[in-house]
Amino acid sequence: MSLRRSTLALLSLLLLAPAACAPSQAAEAPRWSAPAASASPTPPKPRPAPTSTAEVRSRVTKAMLNLDAKFNPETAQYTDENTDAWKLISLCRASLPSDIKRTAYRERLWDGETVWIRQYVVGYLKVPGRKLADELRSVLSTCKQYEVPDDGRTSTIVRPSPPPVPNGPDVITFCERLKGKATRHQCTLFLVRGNFVMEVDASASNGDLAAGTALIAKIAPLAVAALEKIA
Repeated sequence: MSLRRSTLALLSLLLLAPAACAPSQAAEAPRWSAPAASASPTPPKPRPAPTSTAEVRSRVTKAMLNLDAKFNPETAQYTDENTDAWKLISLCRASLPSDIKRTAYRERLWDGETVWIRQYVVGYLKVPGRKLADELRSVLSTCKQYEVPDDGRTSTIVRPSPPPVPNGPDVITFCERLKGKATRHQCTLFLVRGNFVMEVDASASNGDLAAGTALIAKIAPLAVAALEKIA
């Protein structure tokens, strides 16, 4: 082989060598990975505590839910609304100790053929809502069954697992099996924020437990948003 041909052959090998050693295009392609989960919306900062009875009353009114036909055909219009001095749910006890210091309160009721919902909002001028939540947790830790006053039914506390709404410092959920002539289930959502408490009691599909927990889970985001508007 001539010197010219040897030189050309050597150059050809040098040019081909990088291509042979380089990784394939498929190997260089980045691997797919699932997008990172978006962070939960940050709740708004708490509003300053109310300074007057009139302010507490005004805020309570603004927290009432508007459950229209899109939520459920039977809640297109609420049945009743009043400002009677109802007590927050207290189960085995007559009342929660701090509830006597209430400043303003309002109830709204939806009473349909298959859906029953009661919303109750209470505001306190000087009592933090978490104090009420702690008192209710104390009751739930020991109260398992009790006779409902002036009702003739026996209530057994039921704690669905998983709960319809995750429980925490500002959230309590539980259900009751109410036994009388018939047996029905009623579920409760108890929310606190600032100096305000919202209680929502609900029953659905003739007192079916699964239907009641599903109804509470559906109401929960609306209730949280309503409470965040006032506290």
